Amino acid sequence: MTGWAASGPARLLDRHQAIDVVLAVLVFASAMTVPAGVLSRVRALALRLGIVLIAAAAVLPLLAFALSRLLGPAVLRDGVLAVGVAPAEVASVAITGIAGGEAGAAAVLLVASTLICVAVAGPILSVAGGHGVPAVHVLITLSLVVGVPLLAGLVLKRIAAAIDRVDDGFQALAILAVVILVWLVSGQVRLSAAYWTLAGVLVALIVTSAGIGLLLGWRLESPARTAVVLNVSMRDFAVASGIAVAAFGPATAAPLGMYGVLVMAWGALVARAANRHRRTALPPDAHMSGPPRPVR
Repeated sequence: MTGWAASGPARLLDRHQAIDVVLAVLVFASAMTVPAGVLSRVRALALRLGIVLIAAAAVLPLLAFALSRLLGPAVLRDGVLAVGVAPAEVASVAITGIAGGEAGAAAVLLVASTLICVAVAGPILSVAGGHGVPAVHVLITLSLVVGVPLLAGLVLKRIAAAIDRVDDGFQALAILAVVILVWLVSGQVRLSAAYWTLAGVLVALIVTSAGIGLLLGWRLESPARTAVVLNVSMRDFAVASGIAVAAFGPATAAPLGMYGVLVMAWGALVARAANRHRRTALPPDAHMSGPPRPVR
C-alpha cells in the first residue's frame, strides 16, 4: 500500500538498479539459511527430484504464456511470463517444514531451480516475449544478481556451519529484503481495471501449478509430496521481478507484488490444511502430553 500511495521514491530508486541490489542481498541471505549437508539427506529422492525440476522448467513457462494471453496490457502479460520462468519461492522451504513436509527436499529443489532459472530464463523469454528480449543481457543480469550471490551464500554457509545462531541473522535480513522489494515493486503499479483480470489469472496460475505439483509428486511419501507441491506452485516473486526488469523494463515488475501476496497466502493455506490433517489423523490419546497423573 505504501508503494502505491507514494510511488515516486520507489521509481526513483529503481532507476538506479535498486531492485537488482536488494534481490542480490535477498538471494545471498536466503542461501545462508539453507541447511548444511541437506543433499545427503535426500539422496534417495534424487531421481524423482530431477524429474520434478525438468518438468517444472518445461511446463510452467508454457502455462504462464497461455494464461498471459488473457491479459490486455503488455506490461501485465510480460510480468506473468516472468513468473513462469522464475525459480521456487525461497519461503517454500520454511512453509514445507511448517506443513510437516520434507524440508530437505524443498531446499534441494530451491537451489537447483534457481540455477536452472539463471540458465534458461533469457532464452525462453526471448522466444515467448515476442518483442526482442535480450537473452544475453538477462543471462548476465541473473548470473550476477542471482547466481553469484546464491553460490557465495552456499559456500559461506558451509564454512560457517558451526557458528551458532548464524541462521537467525540472515533470516531477519531476508525478511527485510522482501519487505523492501515489495515496496519497490508495488511502486511500479498503476492501478486500472485490468488488475482485476490479472488477479484472476494469477490465481489460476497458482491453482494449476499446484495441480501439476500433485501429478509430479504422485506415489511419493506424504512429506516429499508436500515439498514438491509447494515447490512447483510457489514461484519466487522477487526473482521474477528481477527477471521482468532485466527482460522488459521496470514497469513489468508491477504484477509481481500482487503475485507475491497471493502465493504466500496459498502457502499459508496449504500449511494450515496439512497441520489440521495431521492432527485429525492422530489417535485420540496422542494429544495427551506429560506423564500420567498420580492416583490420590
